[in-house]
Amino acid sequence: MSEHHLPPDSIGEHDEEYLGPSKSQVKREAHAAQALGVGLAELDSEALDRLPITDRLRDAVEQLKATRSRGAAKRQRQYIGRLMREEDVEAIETALRRLDPNSPENQRRQMQAEAWRDALIDDHEAITRFIDSYPAVDVQHLRQLQRSARTEAAREEYGKASRALFLEVRDVIEAAGDMNDEGTNPA
Repeated sequence: MSEHHLPPDSIGEHDEEYLGPSKSQVKREAHAAQALGVGLAELDSEALDRLPITDRLRDAVEQLKATRSRGAAKRQRQYIGRLMREEDVEAIETALRRLDPNSPENQRRQMQAEAWRDALIDDHEAITRFIDSYPAVDVQHLRQLQRSARTEAAREEYGKASRALFLEVRDVIEAAGDMNDEGTNPA
């Protein structure tokens, strides 16, 4: 129907109305979500545990890993695509970036953990600053790791204890996520 046959009140009325994403856009997003879901099959079980996904999606991904039949794998990928509609795709993408060792966020976190580890070994006041920055830390465990790493450093051996302290610090920083920007600097 042309605009000439519409009542004068309705001309231009639909021009400003947002009808939502186009059908093509919806389809592109569905394909991207399916590809993301299918990509999860490349991860090991430990990495899957760290993702914010439902048990149904996790089971579907595990089934895809075990599927050998080409036709069954195709159906499983489509099923994963349907399940991805119910998932928080942004949260999954964020978690995947955290798992990527080459992501800028992960590299920043690694450098931050190294700086804190060095400060905890060299500076007696650093533990107080770390606890203030990351109150969820197991203080007793951190102090034990700090003592072991200092003993190791006094013998000019850097190895097991220093690595254990680093891993604990990194895990605490990672658990805090991006919510704790003031804890970025150990100095």
